[in-house]
Amino acid sequence: MRIPVASILIAMLVFSGVAPAVTQTNPDKGTSVGTAATADPAAEMNNYTNHAQGEMQLWEQKLRDFNARADTNATEAQKNANKNLDDAWTETKKAWGQVVKVGLNVGTAGANDWDSAKASFRATSDKLAAAWQKANPAGQ
Repeated sequence: MRIPVASILIAMLVFSGVAPAVTQTNPDKGTSVGTAATADPAAEMNNYTNHAQGEMQLWEQKLRDFNARADTNATEAQKNANKNLDDAWTETKKAWGQVVKVGLNVGTAGANDWDSAKASFRATSDKLAAAWQKANPAGQ
């Protein structure tokens, strides 16, 4: 599994337009990205995007470390689990891109667009956590 790390990090920073807020979420536990209740949609989007960006950075580091340890003599089951993990990561990056896109268009994006982007990101992030558990049952 190849992850173009530099391009992902640059894209996240460019699209978000804010400094990353690395959170202490633990994707292994299926924790969700929290949002503060606010009457200001722009502030809520910014808060959610910052937290989601931190989650993406944590996943990226975990996957990079996992790939560095990957055994070249993996069994077919391990290869399939790794493929599923790679696919889940790709889907999560795509959903993250939608969160960023809607966040950048806060003035023109509707509430349904935002809710849809958040729900998609959460679902793909949960799928990534499940794929991670199958590919890396030791949780390292």
